Amino acid sequence: MQNVDNWNRLYRTQGHSLPWCVETMPFWFTEVVNSGWMNPCKALDVGCGVGNYAFHLAEKGYEIVCVDHSETAIALATEKNSHPSLRFVIESTENLGALGETFDFIYDISLLHHLKPHQRDGYAGQLSALLNAGGKLMVCVFSDDEARFGKTHEFMNPVTGTITSLLSKEEIVSTFEPYFAFDKLEKIPFDNYLRYLCLMRKKEVQ
Repeated sequence: MQNVDNWNRLYRTQGHSLPWCVETMPFWFTEVVNSGWMNPCKALDVGCGVGNYAFHLAEKGYEIVCVDHSETAIALATEKNSHPSLRFVIESTENLGALGETFDFIYDISLLHHLKPHQRDGYAGQLSALLNAGGKLMVCVFSDDEARFGKTHEFMNPVTGTITSLLSKEEIVSTFEPYFAFDKLEKIPFDNYLRYLCLMRKKEVQ
């Protein structure tokens, strides 16, 4: 992830008005939650921001550890989305093993595309290690088919002021396939951008 000071500044100056701090759950998220693909369980929200997604799931019976490297985001999340089934932790994506626990479901909404390409394989391995046998992973990430960027692999994000990656289907598969089997990998519109929605399950140890 890029400099944590930058993310603290964004959350300090814009807070809940940041475009990914959605109040109403996006259609695709609601569809997945209601589809039966996942059910209430112990979950991990990686890059939780202000915790709106986690609060929505906690209301449905999930027990969730919410992780973000921005202490300002965690402070906002704790203040706004307090719930007995939520626990907020300040931690970096490079050190998720420090949580010292495992989960049945992990989700990453708009975090993967902020990692450098060389960080992705290690990140996928960490997520696999944190999942119990048969555990599931949901990832929503920028697609390289987003026309406004002309099929580039990265762009200067006008909101965050950071270099953000646009991932191809092939890059997503090569990152996660060593550890996960795909149940779904499809393009969806979300937050005015084209994304890939990826639903995966941890592979059995051979």
